[in-house]
Amino acid sequence: MPFNSILFVGFLAGVTALYYLVPRLAKPYFLLVASYAFYLYQPENARLVALLISATLVTWAAGLALGRTKKLWVRRAFLLLSLLVCLGILFFYKYFGFASGIAAAIAGWFGGTARPVSLDLVAPLGLSYFTFQSLGYVIDVYLHQTEPEKNPLKYALFVSFFPCIFTGPIERKGHLMPQFDAARPFDYSRTAGGAARVLWGYVKKMVIADNLAVFVAAVYKTADSCAGPYLVAASLLFSYQLYLDFSGCCDIAIGGARMLGIDLLENFNRPFAACTYTELWNRWHISLTSWFRDYIFTPLSFYNRGAAGVWGKLQGWFNVFIIFPISGLWHGASWGYVIWGVLNGLFLVFGKATARLRRRLAKRNPLYRVKWLKKVIQRCIVYLLFTICIVFFASELYGASAFAVYGGMFRGWGAALAGGLPGLAEGFAKLGLNEATAAMLAIAGLFVALVEWRGPVSEWFRRQWFIVRWPVYYALCLLLLFFGAFGQSAFIYQQY
Repeated sequence: MPFNSILFVGFLAGVTALYYLVPRLAKPYFLLVASYAFYLYQPENARLVALLISATLVTWAAGLALGRTKKLWVRRAFLLLSLLVCLGILFFYKYFGFASGIAAAIAGWFGGTARPVSLDLVAPLGLSYFTFQSLGYVIDVYLHQTEPEKNPLKYALFVSFFPCIFTGPIERKGHLMPQFDAARPFDYSRTAGGAARVLWGYVKKMVIADNLAVFVAAVYKTADSCAGPYLVAASLLFSYQLYLDFSGCCDIAIGGARMLGIDLLENFNRPFAACTYTELWNRWHISLTSWFRDYIFTPLSFYNRGAAGVWGKLQGWFNVFIIFPISGLWHGASWGYVIWGVLNGLFLVFGKATARLRRRLAKRNPLYRVKWLKKVIQRCIVYLLFTICIVFFASELYGASAFAVYGGMFRGWGAALAGGLPGLAEGFAKLGLNEATAAMLAIAGLFVALVEWRGPVSEWFRRQWFIVRWPVYYALCLLLLFFGAFGQSAFIYQQY
């Protein structure tokens, strides 16, 4: 069931109303039924719901077994079973064709005649999210960081909770499951704050991100012939579009859960306010980056803990780097996502390797003597580095060649600028970004930045006076009504 649909709004409202009428002990089971109803609405998920049930049963049973035995080989066997089942499902449905193509290419290098095998499978929505969430639970139980859940139905709710099954945040058992047992009574302030955040997410997605997407898609789909100014502008705007699209989806998920009295993990913290590339990735898709940190980076660091000197630094940088190609594969089975991850990893490692030198140079930079100017410059550099990487991401999304986009950025500047600003504005308008739309997007984007700068959106809304809060609500509704791109597209991250 798409988040950006009237059906979902009605579904969320109905579930919320019924949830507070259900007896407290029955609330988790009611949410489980609602979550499976939400999941089964998609035809492809209805056919593949057995995958969700399989991952749920295997990881629940493995967690239960891990809690009952202390024998190391038995514990490792159940951990391995969970890894094989969850990662096996993920590999089969998302990566089999990609791996088959790589194997065929390698065979060709050695004179073989193997052909890629395409199974033409449809991966169920949310596959990457619920596999990582259930795997994280098993690993936490294995490491004695959480107790196993004995009730299979409550654990099934943890894996399939409908606000976050398609697009995250990727939750942890210790944070989410206790909230199911300690169901809160109806609280007007919390519910209203959650509804306001849902509205906020819709405005970010449907008013700003989807209107930006019209221009970005038009440019990238004509990347072979489009002039440089438009390709540069589209690439810079796609970084912001992606943030608004994904964070808007998370706002809807977090706000919807809040309406039910449940707090989900925050997934974004103003990433483009970061002054370093490392800081940006500490603020972007927080639940995924923390998952990689806890279950890949930390074990690798523990394994390499004895290394010292230059070798120790190299191993540490490798541990940082390797997370990002894996993250690229998590997003999709194609070389574009892998290259996107490799570039991000290289930028992070380069930043860590040159941190001391850059601090010394910064002391001699006259522009950095003014604190606000220093932050502006650093944030612009971070945004540009992010955009350099995101071209591969956008190219995969819109079916363009990333190298054609990069090459085209140097093409046609003279012709595009020959007519001055009126001629350039006309070119933007032909590609879907006229002056009125650009002005609306600029004002809405500035408002988003100002509100999010003030702190968590739900709390910001509830802190305002009645005479301020309700006009803002009406203004957001009018923005959505008059400028919302209804039926434009699904959320970008729902496909992962």
